[in-house]
Amino acid sequence: MKFKGFFFFLVIFLCFQLRADKPFVIVIDPGHGGSNLGATYGNIVEKHLALDLSMRLRTFLNRHPIKNLTVHFTRTADIDLPVKRRIEMIENLKPDLFISIHFNSQKLLSTSRGFEIYYIPDALSGNSYSTAQSYHRANISFKYGKVFRDLFFQTNLYSVWKLPLNMFTQKYGLLLFDETTVPGLLLEMAYLTSPQDRACIENPQFMNDAAWFLYEAIKKIAAQ
Repeated sequence: MKFKGFFFFLVIFLCFQLRADKPFVIVIDPGHGGSNLGATYGNIVEKHLALDLSMRLRTFLNRHPIKNLTVHFTRTADIDLPVKRRIEMIENLKPDLFISIHFNSQKLLSTSRGFEIYYIPDALSGNSYSTAQSYHRANISFKYGKVFRDLFFQTNLYSVWKLPLNMFTQKYGLLLFDETTVPGLLLEMAYLTSPQDRACIENPQFMNDAAWFLYEAIKKIAAQ
């Protein structure tokens, strides 16, 4: 009996160690790129902002490594990267979370502004197992999105730059969400068409603070 008890606890210990040593994998997806400019306002182009912010984040990750975290980037240069290719990359890597980085715009209004978080929606299916998987994926995405939401109010983006949280919600009809099978978030960092947001975006310190916010949120998520 003593041997059986020892063997049981050994198995539990080894399983815990394997789980503890397993890296948390994140894919960072800078939106647009190459011929796909994304939103524009004057000489401000979304594809450049998304890549700039992502590379600032990479610098922080390199300078301050996070234990048991593995990070992949869908692009690190200004290249064409169709959504289908991004989906393939995410599905091949099977990360614990992917984060798509964007900057927003509004065609009719300049009053829309602020930071927005979109997470993968749940979906009903004729198959109960598929529906359960969908709800689980949506719940995990919501949980990670909540980390960004809660941390946002403790950062310089909110206290110094006065950037509001504009939205935290599910996003339907997005191919990157619809055709992947892992938890995901899309972050719209600020509005190019808002004079207040644009003044922030054009300041390199704001971009550094935004990158540090992403870093701190990822650090919290990886530690969960």
